[in-house]
Amino acid sequence: MRYREAGVDVGRADALKQEIGRVVRATWGPAVRPLPGGFAGVMGWPSPDGGAPLLAATMDGVGTKLHLAIEAGRVDDAAADLVYHCADDLLCHGARPLALLDYIAQARLEPAVIQAVVRGLARACAEVGAALLGGETAEMPDTYLPEVVDVAGCMIGTVAPERLLGADAHPGDALLGLAAAGLHTNGFSLARRVRAASGLSLGDPLPGGAGETLGEALLAPHRWYGRALMPPLERGRVRALAHVTGGGIAGNLVRVLGPESRARIHPSGWPRPALVRWLLSAGGIPEADARQAFNLGIGMIVVCAPEGSERLAADLTAAGEQVWPIGDVVQGPRGVEWSG
Repeated sequence: MRYREAGVDVGRADALKQEIGRVVRATWGPAVRPLPGGFAGVMGWPSPDGGAPLLAATMDGVGTKLHLAIEAGRVDDAAADLVYHCADDLLCHGARPLALLDYIAQARLEPAVIQAVVRGLARACAEVGAALLGGETAEMPDTYLPEVVDVAGCMIGTVAPERLLGADAHPGDALLGLAAAGLHTNGFSLARRVRAASGLSLGDPLPGGAGETLGEALLAPHRWYGRALMPPLERGRVRALAHVTGGGIAGNLVRVLGPESRARIHPSGWPRPALVRWLLSAGGIPEADARQAFNLGIGMIVVCAPEGSERLAADLTAAGEQVWPIGDVVQGPRGVEWSG
């Protein structure tokens, strides 16, 4: 199975983003800090040069993971994933979450579902330190299928100008991979297709797993890395961060590479989770598609100075993260290569 056959064409989406980018940039004034490939938009607030904190904003959705969450009765957990996803995107620029605005839509509003979504959002907002400031609830029978819910949100945060991170990975830097908890919020159109073809239910044991069910593995929460990463960020020990979301490891790591900087990824440097192994085997998914659709067990990549990488890895491990050295940055054409 291939990601495009599951209805998701990453290349087409990237081309579209390039086209609309020109229209978006035409609205930017002097307050906007251009961050090519950024995970969030950043601008001066309330003035572009008054020394005040910068305002960062990002927007995302839960995606088709919600279909599995509805089936499993875990809509609140999937809604919480939206908060963690957005907060991690802000973290990539050194920003702390401030507030979230949400969008919840159904063909016909089901009170129990909407309440579960809001509970999940509120729980996760409290965890990351953001206010659930407001949002929109829409009932659109001509747009959505019955019994389906769509959840999206915009999160804003702040970062001091001197702490702003961007495309700051350069030759000589080390790459540390932080473990993901399952697929997070990407690759579910393909994962759901594999699951449907397999005939397994969410309550069945995950083949090759350690006693967990397939549903537990697929619905594992999106990790929030702020607790572990904020201390080293504030001490200037992190050069750049890449949140591994749509597009996989390479598609997101390239966004933080500086000019003439090439990342080398060593895929043997970390173990692939049982869920990923099963998806590739059961779906006959080519390796190239797997690398583009899934995070392969890495949820965040930390770029740091090589001389401090072992100490930083130890500190992140002590803070509760699983950490592996997964590669480095070398001189060369800007891009990402896999050594194996």
